[in-house]
Amino acid sequence: MTELRRAAAGITALEEYAGRPSPLGRAHPLVKLLATAVYIVCVTSFPSTNLSGLVPYAFYPALLAPLSNVPAPALVKRLVPVLPFALMGGIANLFFMKEPAFVFGSVIISEGAVSFIVIMLKAVFCVVSVLILIGSTPFQVICAELRRLHVPAAFCVQLVLMYRYIAVLLGEASAMYTAYMLRSAEKAVRFKDMGSFLGRLAIRSIDKAARVYNAMKCRGARGIFYAPRRPLKAPDYLYGLLVSGLCVFFRFFNLPVFLGSLFHA
Repeated sequence: MTELRRAAAGITALEEYAGRPSPLGRAHPLVKLLATAVYIVCVTSFPSTNLSGLVPYAFYPALLAPLSNVPAPALVKRLVPVLPFALMGGIANLFFMKEPAFVFGSVIISEGAVSFIVIMLKAVFCVVSVLILIGSTPFQVICAELRRLHVPAAFCVQLVLMYRYIAVLLGEASAMYTAYMLRSAEKAVRFKDMGSFLGRLAIRSIDKAARVYNAMKCRGARGIFYAPRRPLKAPDYLYGLLVSGLCVFFRFFNLPVFLGSLFHA
C-alpha cells in the first residue's frame, strides 16, 4: 500500500524542513508559538458571517510561508485532508441560511454562502499556520516550549507520542496490507476480512507501542523535553509584536470596509 507509506513519510517530512536553515527558523520558538496561538485565536473568534474582517489574515501564510522555506505544494498536500471536514461543517449553512447578505453585480449572495466561505477560510488559515510552525520549528522544541509555559507534562508527552506514533501505525498497516495482498487475489481488503484485519492491527500496534516504550525507558526517557534555552533578542521581540499586533489590529479594525468606504466616497 504505497499510499500508507507515503502518508507515513509525509507526516515527518515537515521535520526535514524544520532542520534546514531559514529566516523564520532563526526566530525564537517561544515567540513563534505564542504568535501562532494569537493568530489562531483571532481567526476563530470572528463571527461566521464576517468575511471582510477575515480576509486580511491571509498575510500570515502569504508572508511567513516563504520565510519558512516550506514549499507551497507541501502545505497544500497536508491541507487537502482537512478540507472535507470544513466542507461538511459549512455546507449545511447553504441550505439553512438563505437570507441575502449582499449583492455582487446581479448575483445575490446569501448569508449561508458567506458563512460557508468563512468556515473554509478559518480552516485553511489555522491549519496552514500550524504547518508553518512545525515546518520551521522541530516538534521536540515546540513541546519543550509548551512545558516552559507550564503546560502539563502528561499532555506534552501524549502530544509528541501521538505525533511520532502515527507514522509507526501507518507503517504497521502497510506491512499488514502487503502481507494480505500476497496471500489473496483481491485488489483490496475484503469487507468480511476487515474486522480481523483491524483487530490484528490493534494487537500489533499495542505490541509495537510496548516495545517503543521499553526502548524509551532504557534510554532514560522521563517525560522531559531537552532543548537548548535561547535568550530572547530584539528581532524576536519585533517579530512577536509585529505578528501579534497585526492580528489584534485586524480583529478590531475592519480594513477592507475602511478601504471600501474611501473608494466609495
